[in-house]
Amino acid sequence: MNFTLVDKSNSHEAARILAEAFQDDPVINWICNEPPSLEPFFQFIVPVFAWHELSYLDPAGRGVASWLGPSQKLKWPINLASASTALKVGGFIGIYRLLISAIKTERYHPKRPHYYLFAIGVTPEHKGQGLGTALISHMLKRCDAEGMPAYLENSKEDNLAFYQGHGFKVLKRIRFSSSAPPLWLMWRDPIEQV
Repeated sequence: MNFTLVDKSNSHEAARILAEAFQDDPVINWICNEPPSLEPFFQFIVPVFAWHELSYLDPAGRGVASWLGPSQKLKWPINLASASTALKVGGFIGIYRLLISAIKTERYHPKRPHYYLFAIGVTPEHKGQGLGTALISHMLKRCDAEGMPAYLENSKEDNLAFYQGHGFKVLKRIRFSSSAPPLWLMWRDPIEQV
């Protein structure tokens, strides 16, 4: 399957797809303080990842995956506009939860070089059609070819089997606070090419 790189021209489309895909996600909704829509959250996040050129979408608008490479670091646009966006999405509680989640995910994030899957999502009406497998396999083939592991934070228990079916194993289960839903930290060693 061919995918389109996410850039400035289609980042709003990628944000829309991820907002739909994550609409029932317990962790993202907790972080954002149960907003009416997750689209503003993803409109803020997607460009930060897209700049690294490892985010791609299905040209038919059904799914998106967003990764970081082994040597890539995020550069968050911390300014008045981004603070205003965060405030609109989740209020002061959302900003506080966003900071807590960022600190804790950074604390547990593996230090060894790896590809990091930040988000993968398929719109609800297209789930169960193999698109999620196509999206994740696109980069996992690269991981295997380069002999590089992959890491992700799974925010939904129902998705554990999907990730485990692609070779990921649970390293740890955490919560950002006592009121937060669980998050599963998952790692995948590369599959040796024969």
